Amino acid sequence: MLKITIKDKKTGIQKEVNIKRTLSGDYLLQEHPDLDVIVMPSKFKVLVLPKDDQTDHVYNLQEKLFNYMVKKGVVLPESITCGNIYGSLQGAYPQQPPGGEDPLQVVVYNLANFIEDERPIVASEKEFEDRMEKALLEPSVEDSTELGEVPQKEFKGSIPIYGFPTRGIYRYNY
Repeated sequence: MLKITIKDKKTGIQKEVNIKRTLSGDYLLQEHPDLDVIVMPSKFKVLVLPKDDQTDHVYNLQEKLFNYMVKKGVVLPESITCGNIYGSLQGAYPQQPPGGEDPLQVVVYNLANFIEDERPIVASEKEFEDRMEKALLEPSVEDSTELGEVPQKEFKGSIPIYGFPTRGIYRYNY
């Protein structure tokens, strides 16, 4: 695991990013709990993979990430497509920005900003899920009943005990 320091030229802000370098020379950001981001400097691409399952939530996160990168002017909007790995999205970034910045530095800096902006959202979602799980598994006294406290009824549900009568099953009733 590498810790690289990236500096924004406009604001002068430095940011440390935990990143891995692969044998192929790509960079892997695994800080987000739902996404893995691979920056491929040789192909000038960003590949975003789901960590666990491909769900609507993960796809929306991927879309949000690329919308963020497009708004920041890092990723070319016409280049965003699905990747060759199931559930992945990819987008290209310019080879040489007009300001003369290092494109890899700009991409990693903006990805780190996105991940940092997502941390409070992820924390609140986790806290909500934990509260809901606790409410289901350990209900309070007013939200629970003892066994036998609820009276039994002779007939429950919508399906009769002996089934439906078959004499009218194949005709339309108006």
